[in-house]
Amino acid sequence: MEEQTINVEAYPEEENGEKKLDQEEVAKKFEGLDFEFLSDVNLRVHVEVGKAEKLFYDILKLKEGDIIKLDKNIEDYIDIYVNGHHFAIGEMVVVNDKYAVRVVDLA
Repeated sequence: MEEQTINVEAYPEEENGEKKLDQEEVAKKFEGLDFEFLSDVNLRVHVEVGKAEKLFYDILKLKEGDIIKLDKNIEDYIDIYVNGHHFAIGEMVVVNDKYAVRVVDLA
């Protein structure tokens, strides 16, 4: 297998201390690289639609068909996490009668 080198450089920081990534610049750096060696890497992806706080007693009383009110509305953006780190925000969509999440912006 041919070795590939990826150079990691520091990006200019914004006033609030967060790193600012120029997506076109990043895309150019990775253009032409073969990421086949990463094809068997497993990542845990989870989507947080909303949160609710309930007493244990109330959870025990839940039955099929009950509704749990969440802290977000259906129109609100959804948080997407990869390996426990906030990765992106998305929105709920329906594709072929199934629910899905469309990535709106990377964190």
